[in-house]
Amino acid sequence: MFGNTETSSGQWAAQCGGARGPFRDAGPPLSDGDIRAALLSGGLAALANHNTLLEEVECWRGYVRADYVCLSPNTLTVIEIKSDRDSLRRFDEQVRVYSAMADRVTVVVGWSLAAHVLRAAPFWWDIVLAERETISELRFVPLRDGTHNPGVTATALVAMLPVEEVRGLARASHLTFEGLRGRDLRQLIASEVSCDELRVAVRKWMASRPQQRLGSVPE
Repeated sequence: MFGNTETSSGQWAAQCGGARGPFRDAGPPLSDGDIRAALLSGGLAALANHNTLLEEVECWRGYVRADYVCLSPNTLTVIEIKSDRDSLRRFDEQVRVYSAMADRVTVVVGWSLAAHVLRAAPFWWDIVLAERETISELRFVPLRDGTHNPGVTATALVAMLPVEEVRGLARASHLTFEGLRGRDLRQLIASEVSCDELRVAVRKWMASRPQQRLGSVPE
């Protein structure tokens, strides 16, 4: 769950039991706030102890905004919430952007959108169901195990970085970039710097942004 390679979501599901279903007495539809509060008191708290956890992260220079990004030494994981009160109006755009720049993606979804997300999300995305255990408590049930992204692109990774970082990569790689700006500069970096180097640069830059870091996660 949440990109954890040590415990698969299938194993986690076996520990937690299966989904109970959207019964009539299950309480009101889950909101984004309901799911965030439960995540921050549970799975995200464990992630934040050993990784950098960011909230409301602009991706691809603001084209989409991820609910959370978890940065480990080797992995950038996007965590996206789709509550019972959400729509999937921008889901196709999110799929395109996350599939180009994230190492892993986890979608946490309520019952109302679960079937659609299971059909529409790429095969390598983790999908976790959020449902009410009681009126005041939520439980998370893994629906599908994901894996690492097979298609990260250099162009998307460069688009994550501000121009100052892009120029720094050009200098570090001893590239001649005088006179190049905007798209031309980014195309040069995407063609000359490896995806692995770009992935490291993106994680390092994102981890340096204290304004998005979750400074304290409830125990």
